[in-house]
Amino acid sequence: MIAGTIDRDREARRHFRRKTNAARRWKTLLIVAGGLGTLALLAATLPSLFAGGGASASAPATQVNALRAPATPLRSDAPHPNPGFGLATGMARKCPLVVQPSEYVNPLARAHVMPERIDQGVDYAGSGSVAAIGLAKVTYVATDGTGWPGTFIEYRLLDGADSGCYVYYAEGVTPARGLHVGQRVRAGQAIATIIPFYETGIEIGWAAGSSTTTYAAKAKQWTPTDDADNIPTPAGASFSALIAALGGPPGKTEGGPRPPGSGGRRSGTRRARPSR
Repeated sequence: MIAGTIDRDREARRHFRRKTNAARRWKTLLIVAGGLGTLALLAATLPSLFAGGGASASAPATQVNALRAPATPLRSDAPHPNPGFGLATGMARKCPLVVQPSEYVNPLARAHVMPERIDQGVDYAGSGSVAAIGLAKVTYVATDGTGWPGTFIEYRLLDGADSGCYVYYAEGVTPARGLHVGQRVRAGQAIATIIPFYETGIEIGWAAGSSTTTYAAKAKQWTPTDDADNIPTPAGASFSALIAALGGPPGKTEGGPRPPGSGGRRSGTRRARPSR
């Protein structure tokens, strides 16, 4: 009977992830459309300014509001590039993503979790708390409006082989009491509590140090097709290997690598499990 309850809980989480993934794709389309709308407003406004209207020829209030930048949660180290975290954009050298267990601690040591798939990071379901893997500074804390189905917490490692790299804990977690941006945390210090039976579980992995973006997404290792086909990203596999080296349960590889000439999709039957 317990097994049946667990299976039903898994199916509920999978159904929720399918809906969440579709919502994220719509959100991306809306953001792009909003950007195009802003460019159109600028194109319509500039001719009147150069025609001699000057400051008195102001745009209507609706246009001014449309041009305002959206508010975002405060970060302690944004928006400047992190010198130790270069990505595919070539801002700086890449974050090493080194698996060096002697310098860090298992973030799941005080948690009872069941490993799930590797995607942008590693998915888990369970209970308990998640801790910082090393000395770090908290760079992002938000429980809503994150673009994820729940919380997003990020911190930057200050020592060890991966010093300068960012780590995120997302979805079904509650930030530790008083956790705030700019706070220094020690290795093994509780960062968040896992919410039991949360629809999507939790996801932990390497972050990009830019809003709520993952390293995998910023480095263009991940696409919606990869998500649908359960393709593990290199960043997700790296974090899973680190967790395993630290004594925690690694994630599961549910989708295989793309074969050459597949045109971006994995050949064969698509896995029944939906994804975020």
